[in-house]
Amino acid sequence: MTTTSAIRRGSFLDRFIPLNVNGWVRTLGIASILVNFLLVLTGGLVRLTGSGLGCPTWPRCTSDTWTNVPAMGIHGFIEFGNRTLTGAVGIIALLTFISVWRLRGRYTDLFGIAFVLGLGVIVQAVVGGLSVWLRLNPWMVGVHFMLSGFMVALAAIFYARVRRYSMRKVIESERLSDRPEADNVQRFLGIVIAAVTIVAVYMGTLVTGTGPHSGDTDSARHAFDPQVVTRLHSIPVWVLLVLVMATLVLAKRKNWAPAVSRNAWIIVLVMLFQGAIGYTQYFTGSPGFLVWFHLIGAGLLIWSVTALLERMVVLGTPALRDLAESRVEIAEANGIV
Repeated sequence: MTTTSAIRRGSFLDRFIPLNVNGWVRTLGIASILVNFLLVLTGGLVRLTGSGLGCPTWPRCTSDTWTNVPAMGIHGFIEFGNRTLTGAVGIIALLTFISVWRLRGRYTDLFGIAFVLGLGVIVQAVVGGLSVWLRLNPWMVGVHFMLSGFMVALAAIFYARVRRYSMRKVIESERLSDRPEADNVQRFLGIVIAAVTIVAVYMGTLVTGTGPHSGDTDSARHAFDPQVVTRLHSIPVWVLLVLVMATLVLAKRKNWAPAVSRNAWIIVLVMLFQGAIGYTQYFTGSPGFLVWFHLIGAGLLIWSVTALLERMVVLGTPALRDLAESRVEIAEANGIV
C-alpha cells in the first residue's frame, strides 16, 4: 500500500467511522429521526387511503411476487412504497451502527443506542407483517405505531447525545460545567412527563382504532364508544400540558439550564398544534387529512418530549453530567468543539 493510499484510507475511516463524534455521526442522528418519522407518516397514508392490505401477504407483496403489480392499483403501490421505506430505515440504522463502531469503547451509550435501533428495524418489520397476517387488527396496528414512536424517541436520544458531545453551543446552553447537587425534582419531572406522554399516545391509538380509518374496509375496529375513548384520551393530554407548564415555572425558579426551558416551550407549541387539530377532528368527524396532520403532531410530540426527558435526566444526575462533561473534554482535546 502506498503512502497516498494509506492517507486516503485513514481519511475515509476518520470521517465515516470516526474515533470521535463528528458531523457525519450528527448527520446520521438527524437522519435516523427523520426516516423513522417518515415511516410513521407513510404508515398513516397507508391507513387513510385504505391501502393497508394493498399487499395482502408478508413478507411478499402477493403469494407470487415480492413487489406490487399494476393490476393491484394505487393501493398496492402505496403499501409497497411504505414497505420499501423500511429498507431506507434499515440502511440508515446500519450506517449509524458502523459510524459508532470505533467509538464503542468510550461512547458505550451511543453504541448501545445504535445497536437497538438496528434491532428495532427488524422488530418493526415483523410486527408490520403480523399486522397484515391479522388483517389489520387494531390492537396490532396500535403496537406497530407505538414501536414506531419508540424508534423516533430512541433516535432523538442518540441525536441529543451526539450534539452534546460535539457542539459548543449545546454544551453552553446546558451549563455542563456547573456543579449542582443531584436534582431529583428535575429528573423525576422529566420521567413523569415522558410516562404521561406514553399514556396519551397509546390512548390516541385506541381512538384511531375506534375511528373510521382502518386501512381496509373489511378490517375490525375497536368496540369502544368513540366519544368516551376520545375524552379519555384528552385527560393525559391536559395532564401533560400542566406538567410542561410546571417545568417552565420550576426552570425559572430553580435556575435550570436555558436548554430545559427551550425544550419545554417547544412542547407547548407542539401541543397547541395538536390540540387544535385534535378538537377539529372531534367536531368534524375525523376527516383523513386532519388525521394525517395529527400524526405529524404525534411524531413531533414524541421527539420533543424525548429531548426534554433526556436533558432533564442527564442534567439532574451528577454522575451523568460528569460522564457527559468527560466526553466533551475528549472532543475538545481532539479539536471537535
